[in-house]
Amino acid sequence: MPVILAILILIDASGLAYTAIEGLLLEDIDSVRRHFLSGVLTTIAVVFTHSLVLFYLIGTGIDIREAAEASPELERYFVPLTRDLKRRVFPAGCFAAFFTIVAAMMGAEVHSRLISASGAVDAPLPIRGVSVWWLHLVVVSLALVGNIWAFIAEFRAAKANRAAIQELNRLLTAAPQAPSESASTDS
Repeated sequence: MPVILAILILIDASGLAYTAIEGLLLEDIDSVRRHFLSGVLTTIAVVFTHSLVLFYLIGTGIDIREAAEASPELERYFVPLTRDLKRRVFPAGCFAAFFTIVAAMMGAEVHSRLISASGAVDAPLPIRGVSVWWLHLVVVSLALVGNIWAFIAEFRAAKANRAAIQELNRLLTAAPQAPSESASTDS
């Protein structure tokens, strides 16, 4: 998962950077449309990545808990570890996804006002004439900071989770297996 997550983070970060730069360099209606499309696609990709990580941690946390039930020592170590990983990731992932969605929605509002205010295709964009453009910029800034925070937390948690799974598998395969009941009744 860490490798897949690293690839998704690179794609998402590239999309966020491209969309932000494109938004700062708006010149005409075509650039507004490109910015809008890249914003929508990037929002979908970013929310997908955060959701994937959250569900991954939920699912593997359940699997780790069930596997660790075999031994109280394993349960005392691994169950709190999975809860700690979720505690570190969930606020960051939810915050980043929320502000990314809000930034996209506010961007749609700004863009609809820009397109209607500009009139002709060749008319200059009245960016300062749209009253909420600065609020969109503030929310975009929060989303960018939130995504950086979330991507770092998610990548670290995915690496730690993967290491925990490997360690648990190693401990479970090294532990002596209890004889089954059918083997003891056959003798």
